[in-house]
Amino acid sequence: MVLLSACLIVKNEAVLLPHCLESLRPFVDEIVVVDTGSDDDTVEIAHRYGARVHHFPWVGDFAAARNESLRHAKGDWILYIDADEVVDAGNAAKIRQAIGQKDIFGITVRQCIPQQAENIVTAFYSEYCRIFRRHPDIRFEGVIHEQILPSIERLDGTVLRTDIVIHHWAYAATGEKKRRRAERNLTCLLIEAKRATDDPFIYFNLGMTYRELGQRDMALHSFHCALSKDDGSIKRELIAQVHLNLAKLYLESGDSARAAHHARQIATFEPNNPLADYILATLAVTDKQFNTAIRHLENVVRIAKGEERVFSSVNLNMTQVYLELGSCRTAMGDYQGAEVEFIRSLECNSSVALPYLLLGNCRFLCGDLIEARNMFERALAIEPSLEGAQRGLALCCNHE
Repeated sequence: MVLLSACLIVKNEAVLLPHCLESLRPFVDEIVVVDTGSDDDTVEIAHRYGARVHHFPWVGDFAAARNESLRHAKGDWILYIDADEVVDAGNAAKIRQAIGQKDIFGITVRQCIPQQAENIVTAFYSEYCRIFRRHPDIRFEGVIHEQILPSIERLDGTVLRTDIVIHHWAYAATGEKKRRRAERNLTCLLIEAKRATDDPFIYFNLGMTYRELGQRDMALHSFHCALSKDDGSIKRELIAQVHLNLAKLYLESGDSARAAHHARQIATFEPNNPLADYILATLAVTDKQFNTAIRHLENVVRIAKGEERVFSSVNLNMTQVYLELGSCRTAMGDYQGAEVEFIRSLECNSSVALPYLLLGNCRFLCGDLIEARNMFERALAIEPSLEGAQRGLALCCNHE
């Protein structure tokens, strides 16, 4: 039987750790927890779930702590995971099946990071090698944002790409904990940047950290450094993420030309990322170029539906995408086409009032007062204070 060890490094994770360990117990053969100085109930919780706990003083080096966990593992394979992550039963079964394959050294997974409800993106996905054979020469590298893949590549080991998903609960942490974590990461990254001055991966992570801390100018500078130092050695998806973050930052500051430039670059490096077209659609709507916006939004839908036959790096709020597509068609006077999009929006989520309001507007403009009134009433049943639906209903009554 192939044995699987789950390895974690933790500090003060009493809130999230039980969920993680509960998801691991049914399919791993051992759980190794390396504690780096908890002063809450983390260690007691780990023991309660049958983990073998080892203590390792924090030395400001994530790879060192990860490698300590590997030193205590006994399985044939290692799954490294964090306390704020879980593996559901379906993906656990996929992991057990994958580690039974011969002639591979590593296995990639897709880390799913859910986003806040109001975002156009409902979840981001990042691909990492998180499962690998236990081998004395396979070790983590990097003081922060540590990686296992370089050591596998030096062994010429084959890495299997999969659709296995690990769920990461990024928004479960408090705002204060996120800030402290970002400040800690920044300190480590600045040290790394002095050691490896030409590493684009470090500058990518500096940009992400500065953005999280609200330091826009430093984020811009770091992302541009990542581009200038790119020698093709890091994943093209990460360069796409650099362009995505630059496009967002320039969009937020009102620099449309630079936002459009970086949005177009996203598709060059990651054609299955629908946010390139979404940003370009947003810019087109601002310029009232609705036909252009429609073309970009149709591309968004095509990619989101998986017509590219590759894993998308994001999940989108399709309710909102169809609303925006319908609104663009309305602006072009295509009321029938707009109705199709609003109905698709409702098929994604029928508990939202806005699609009913916009359907009511279309039907009112087409002279169908009975159906317009019906749509406005449905909108108000969901959101009684929706002023647009109240006005629409009043107009219907005045025209009867």
